[in-house]
Amino acid sequence: MVLNFNVFKKSSPDGKIILYLSKRNIVDHITFIDPVDGVVMLDNSYLKSGKIFGQIVCSFRYGRKEDEVMGLCFQKDMYLASAQIYPPLDNDHPVKLTKIQDCLVSKLGSNATPFRFKIPENAPASVILQDGTSNLADACGVQYYVKIFAGEAETDHNRAKSFVAMRIRKIQFAPVMRPLSRHPCTIVRKDFMFSPGQLELEAVLDKQVYTHGENVQVTLCIRNSSNKMVKKIKVLMQQIVDIVIFQNGQCRTTIAAVETQEGCPILPGSSMQKTIAMMPTLENVKGRYGVALEDQISDNQEHSLASSVLISSSDIKDVFGIIVSYSVKVKLYLGALGGELTAELPFLVMHSKPEKKTSHTISS
Repeated sequence: MVLNFNVFKKSSPDGKIILYLSKRNIVDHITFIDPVDGVVMLDNSYLKSGKIFGQIVCSFRYGRKEDEVMGLCFQKDMYLASAQIYPPLDNDHPVKLTKIQDCLVSKLGSNATPFRFKIPENAPASVILQDGTSNLADACGVQYYVKIFAGEAETDHNRAKSFVAMRIRKIQFAPVMRPLSRHPCTIVRKDFMFSPGQLELEAVLDKQVYTHGENVQVTLCIRNSSNKMVKKIKVLMQQIVDIVIFQNGQCRTTIAAVETQEGCPILPGSSMQKTIAMMPTLENVKGRYGVALEDQISDNQEHSLASSVLISSSDIKDVFGIIVSYSVKVKLYLGALGGELTAELPFLVMHSKPEKKTSHTISS
């Protein structure tokens, strides 16, 4: 049997350390996170004398790099995993090799050392924020790196003799929903002072989870039992970004909007049902400051809106990074004296889990 696989490769500037990773997309399954498996190819000089360390670094930039003056730094690095790779310290519990690691070690020979790192639960997702420019290399957001270096201790990463770093991403895929699950729905009502009856708005989505590039269908049922008139309907699709490091770090951006007077005015005692379709896409807000995007590990990949971020519990107090969510907001305008009636429905925008496909390539 022939085993085909993808391998990503990067070497240090002096060529003495070569890092191989089988994947750069690390999947967060909510209850656990896939480990980071790789192999390090070492020069003979390090096999005789020297220590090699590896780390998983989560870099959170919360300010523009060009504004870093007079010693200011708007970047915080967290070392989520750190260990001595060579010589291995725990010989009694060696790393259980994956098939790809086993193939690499057999192919590269005795100079190859496998490693495995575990990312802790509740680690932030890979998300960056648009800053209004086309250059997203130093954008605000969360990025991950696998760093391998030679030194005397784990703290020598800033003055390492030989050093290599490769970007990775922590991502989530859409959960599998039951076919007969209930559609997201909300009902809001409005009473009027000195006026009998009430206005009722029911908003229903066709499902809870959408993939990128898929239309979101909102069905509106308006029942007017009051003596007011509904003059206009507006539906907004919003991206909500929570930057956890700041106390008031929430930003709402409208990524799609539909305003209509079709079927209006809705007179007292009448009702109306209407379905509106909208698509969450980056084209509507490209270049707008503060919009959350998915981090891309390759320069030739097109950027897209960030996926919804799922966390295991809403009571978590030590969440770090950026949490992205989406909602549909429906507004009924009743005129200057009548005011408005608003309903909001959250939904998820995520990538579906891809089918397993392998090829025999090595990327540098």
